[in-house]
Amino acid sequence: MNHRLLLAASFLLTITPQLMAEPTPKALGYTFPDQWEPRRGTMMIFPARHQYGRDTTPYRQDYVRLAKAIAQNEPVTVFCHKPDEDAARRMLGGVDNLTLRVGHFPIDWARDNAPMLLRGTDGGLAAAGFRFNGWGMKYPGWQNDIATRDHIARTMGWPVFQSELVLEGGAIEISNGVGIVTASCVLHPNRTDWPKPRVEAELKAMLGLHTVIWLESGLMPDPVTDGHVDGLVKFIAPNTVLLHTTDLKTDINYPLTQNAKRTLEAHGLTVIELPLADDIVHINFYIGSGGEIAYVPVCGDPEQDDPALAIIGQHFKHVVPILANHIGEQGGGVHCLVMQIPR
Repeated sequence: MNHRLLLAASFLLTITPQLMAEPTPKALGYTFPDQWEPRRGTMMIFPARHQYGRDTTPYRQDYVRLAKAIAQNEPVTVFCHKPDEDAARRMLGGVDNLTLRVGHFPIDWARDNAPMLLRGTDGGLAAAGFRFNGWGMKYPGWQNDIATRDHIARTMGWPVFQSELVLEGGAIEISNGVGIVTASCVLHPNRTDWPKPRVEAELKAMLGLHTVIWLESGLMPDPVTDGHVDGLVKFIAPNTVLLHTTDLKTDINYPLTQNAKRTLEAHGLTVIELPLADDIVHINFYIGSGGEIAYVPVCGDPEQDDPALAIIGQHFKHVVPILANHIGEQGGGVHCLVMQIPR
């Protein structure tokens, strides 16, 4: 080797450590645990007054009802924006099994803006640090909320694997290494300009997935989330999903749900249909630690609630209805307000 080649080789050896890509969570053995597993607890973020103004009180009442119900089964950690600390302590004070952490936590949809926690082969937890951009830059001041995930992770001492992909937690449903997403949301140009193969590769690498199932769209119209998957389909076992469907052929969601059913079944999943209601999205429920409890949003109308509760009740030992009309008015459901903390 002449001296010029030797110098070039030495230069490459010098810069290689800086050029090498960081190991991905999947490469390091991290996976996203199933929601029904026994876990350490649940994260929630207290509704900040500046987000809702006069509408805060009824929404907060629904929120507190959910927090109290979950705390009867597992520890709940509520992150609270500093200006709302007095209200949080007043409404949540005395609730057993609940811890309040105060800091810069200005947006309250924990499913979308709290850390998505992975578990390593040694049992340690780390966060998949996807970006948040206000559901496609949809409200003024969304830039103030982009650091909430990392702030929570720092507060709790969880390391973060950073990603440049925009992804809300409600945009993906995961079980046993399989992720279900909707193209209407995850590939929306208000979130990414990445091609589909790159997005899929990033989801697999960041969440430890081996399969990504693409559905055309979530329920429509959806001007808030552009069709989050957690309003359409939910894993209740490794190879079984509940799917919102409707028999009304004039409904915009009839072809969407039928296409989703065909796609899910083509991937070998057992599909159990859940009737789509008018005033609440029942499938946006949360499975409690240990998998025996389902916290289900209801609207208080037996004609709408009872059929869904009966179907869900066939798969869980306990079904806890959560009156969630005000949560729904703000564009979400029970599942939107919580994020699990795995063991």
